[in-house]
Amino acid sequence: MLIAYKIFLLSIIIITFIGTVGERKDENLRNNMTAICIASMISFLIAVLLL
Repeated sequence: MLIAYKIFLLSIIIITFIGTVGERKDENLRNNMTAICIASMISFLIAVLLL
């Protein structure tokens, strides 16, 4: 279950990073994707270090 959670977080990080870099027109969407990417990175680090 922990491995599935880490894989899920990595996929979210990759998708949101690509969306953040690729989005040029909608600044609100880019900001939301950046927030999701940062939250996923923090969650992944917590999962790796503490779980």
